[in-house]
Amino acid sequence: MTDQFRDHEHWRSGAYGNVWRPDLPTNRPAESRRWPNLIKQLRRRAGLSQAALAEELGVRQASVSRWENGHDLPSLQLRHRMRTMLQTSNASCLKQQLQIRMAYAPSPMSIVGPGARFLDFSRSFAAETGTVVEVLRGNRIYGQFGETVDMTTETWEKSGIFGGDIAFTLTVLAFRNAAGQMVHLKNFDTPYMLDDDEIVTICETRRIEESAYDEHILTYGGPVFFLSYDELGS
Repeated sequence: MTDQFRDHEHWRSGAYGNVWRPDLPTNRPAESRRWPNLIKQLRRRAGLSQAALAEELGVRQASVSRWENGHDLPSLQLRHRMRTMLQTSNASCLKQQLQIRMAYAPSPMSIVGPGARFLDFSRSFAAETGTVVEVLRGNRIYGQFGETVDMTTETWEKSGIFGGDIAFTLTVLAFRNAAGQMVHLKNFDTPYMLDDDEIVTICETRRIEESAYDEHILTYGGPVFFLSYDELGS
């Protein structure tokens, strides 16, 4: 995933760690192809007619019909609402799916909730990160690994990972583990909305060399790189 963006540094905006494409308008063709299928998927999962979805969104049925036929795009605000509806329409079994993913994950990972609080860990997380899971479970990231990690976590949170707008983040961390060894990690973080409207993040973690840590900082201008849903292509 990192390599996909490494050769496109002109995508970076002045916003810290963010990326944008000035050469692509919001209503780009890829969006026009993607949203008709997403809207149909949403109506099918939620059991809504075009008229019912239109009423839910406060628009005319004709607007929904135009969206589904690819003649027009919903506004950014309506796209955000429909993404939320699509996530929650299939959220009843999501907690169970996340727990299964944790149990069988081929790579170390953790689940982090609002407030940057550790919720759960895969079996290999402690070995990969050099941490004590029993100490971390239920606690916040802040105050556990030093000032540098606290500052990085604050940037990660401010990117909107728990706000429903961010599709993923790539984060690198450097800290001393319980044995006093310097550890460098790279996290690939993706958010999920649960049925109680709580957004949690799956953090897939791997240990990296210090040189890879420095390369990430050089490439992305800081420890946290993120993309919003609206910045993703289809």
